[in-house]
Amino acid sequence: MAGVGEGGVADGEGVRDPGLAAERTDLAWNRSGLAVVVVVAIMLRRLWPLEGYKSVIALMLIAAGAIAWAVGMRLARRGRPVTGGVLGVSTCRMLTVGTVVLAAAGFLLGLFPPG
Repeated sequence: MAGVGEGGVADGEGVRDPGLAAERTDLAWNRSGLAVVVVVAIMLRRLWPLEGYKSVIALMLIAAGAIAWAVGMRLARRGRPVTGGVLGVSTCRMLTVGTVVLAAAGFLLGLFPPG
């Protein structure tokens, strides 16, 4: 059956109706972006009394991860109309790098308390 499980419905002429797939995708990106903002806020709160080189290193990692995520989100929003909702390899790579860097910063903050 055409369209089942594909995020859209095909009419009798084979034209695909995307339905609410684009809106669901936007909402998912908004939730992901909000989650990253919350993670960054929590890590910055843990760093608040910036003391010592460990805090500076952690702050640099958090900033790098947040910037990579922001660039990835911008690329995703800019490239969506052209690609029909499918993210490009460079966008996925940027989001992955941002996520890994934020995870590394959180891991280091857990292992080595700032100060």
